Amino acid sequence: MENRSKDPKIKIIVKELLLRAKRKRPSLAASITVEASLILPIYLFFFINLLGVFSILKLQCDLEAAIHQTGREMMVNEATVRTFARTHDGGAVAGAAAGVIDAVTAGRMVKSYLGEEYLDKSVINDGAQGLSLAETTLYSNGDILDIVATYKAHPFFRIAAFTDFSLEGRFYGHAFTGYDPDEGSGNVANAEELVYITEHGTAYHKSLDCSHLRLSVRQVSKADITTARNVDGSKYYPCEYCGSRAGNTVYITNYGTRYHSNRSCGGIKRTIKTVPISEAIGRTPCSECAR
Repeated sequence: MENRSKDPKIKIIVKELLLRAKRKRPSLAASITVEASLILPIYLFFFINLLGVFSILKLQCDLEAAIHQTGREMMVNEATVRTFARTHDGGAVAGAAAGVIDAVTAGRMVKSYLGEEYLDKSVINDGAQGLSLAETTLYSNGDILDIVATYKAHPFFRIAAFTDFSLEGRFYGHAFTGYDPDEGSGNVANAEELVYITEHGTAYHKSLDCSHLRLSVRQVSKADITTARNVDGSKYYPCEYCGSRAGNTVYITNYGTRYHSNRSCGGIKRTIKTVPISEAIGRTPCSECAR
């Protein structure tokens, strides 16, 4: 046995097996290098696309500002054209400003504010040519302006489920044409009379200064309420909201028929509404102001 262990061939074989075992152990540095080669590209991919998201947000903000500026300028132009036409024509100008505000004009103005060079370098597909204002429309003979800008943006790297997507900017406003009193002058004679009513009242009033609408709240003793009378000579009864909680002191009004334990009771407060007389059906005319 001793001769075999000292055999040089056996020593060589054992040494070779030990060297092979050492070679099979993974290197820590090598494992870190492999992980870095896998994670770094993924990190760079998401980081660069995150920068792309901020670029899209900046573009959208700039586009909204340009559309708003364009809308305001167009509304002023529309009012100027109508005023000029009315001064020289003296008649209706429904068709005078036709074609002044359209999608082509809006698109040209928006792109001018943003700059075509800026759009060409942006994330918009096809640059300035990819920004469309074809959906811009007018309503009510040019009084209502609806500017719609649409485009497709692209990320820096296109992959499945993260490709081009559509975005939109919008401005909706009324031209600075104001109110034309001449247009409604023919309906003044036929205008319906307006009257004043309260939430719980049973009468309608023609004057807002009617004393029945002006509440005069006064404080009296609960013991004297049985003999107290309002202006019309009517007795006072407990308020359906707070009368049951009345103490030694109550509150009454000149024309009301209820006494209240709380000065802030909703039965004392008056909410006055202005309505056409046709909506006051079922209410009687006020004895003081609706004669």
